[in-house]
Amino acid sequence: MHSKFEDSKGKVLVTQEEVYEKIKAVLVDEFEVEADDITMESNLFTDLELDSLDAIDLMVTLDKELGVEIKTEEMQDMRTIEDVCKFVLSSISANE
Repeated sequence: MHSKFEDSKGKVLVTQEEVYEKIKAVLVDEFEVEADDITMESNLFTDLELDSLDAIDLMVTLDKELGVEIKTEEMQDMRTIEDVCKFVLSSISANE
């Protein structure tokens, strides 16, 4: 069993790039978003075409994958991949 901030190989996720790659992998694997469409500036809703149910699914998946609980009201403020990365990193920092 991995700790909540480890990837499948047991490596602790601490850099923005590592968190970005994990989020990108989730979007590709779980939401069938094209990898080439995902950048830090990508808007979850307009660029990646997620809807509100997808956003909830993304919150649940990130909680499961990274152990980062994102509440609905927090997700409402997140529009870009960068927003999500910053939130995950701040959550990791707060829990260290």
